[in-house]
Amino acid sequence: MARVQAVRPSVSASLRLLGNTRHSCKIVDGDDQMARITLFRHAKAETPAIQKSDFDRVLSNRGRRNADRMGRFIARNNLLPDMVIVSPAARTRETHELASVHWPDIPVIYRDSIYEASATNILAAIESLAGDAERVMVIGHNPGLAVLLGNLVETPPPDADIFYFPTSCLADIGFDAPTIGEIAPESGRLMSLVRVRDLPDDGPL
Repeated sequence: MARVQAVRPSVSASLRLLGNTRHSCKIVDGDDQMARITLFRHAKAETPAIQKSDFDRVLSNRGRRNADRMGRFIARNNLLPDMVIVSPAARTRETHELASVHWPDIPVIYRDSIYEASATNILAAIESLAGDAERVMVIGHNPGLAVLLGNLVETPPPDADIFYFPTSCLADIGFDAPTIGEIAPESGRLMSLVRVRDLPDDGPL
């Protein structure tokens, strides 16, 4: 399937606060020059089977649909990174493959160290691989992603439960720094926290 060759669109003005703390918070316009880290949890995987390891679990049918939906959402809402770091597990690889169909060609690195990794190890991978980048996305696993989100954000919005980070959830954090290598912990601003269940079922995202 051909990849979409697209430029970053402007942030959609239509997505705003969607409800209580278990729903998505609004997308916030940010400085185009600020460093951004986007955390994307893999889509829903099939139930573990006795004969299959956790590493080899693939996406369920619902997970495949949701990965595609989030990929379209990312492309249409100015959330495209300069590079993507992906856990090598089957479910994270498949999430990236389905989501990135909607993106222009973006460099991707598969990193063993972020499979089921701690927040500390995920951040270390980001710093070593994307220090000179302005925007990076990590497609990985919980609880590491949710803990890292809590460690990066200075003051979470009162209407966002940042530790509720279900499958296909996406968090975008902005920093007052020109590159990833110059950010400081607990200095980020939560620009968006999007859960796939809050996206419209059909039509533009």
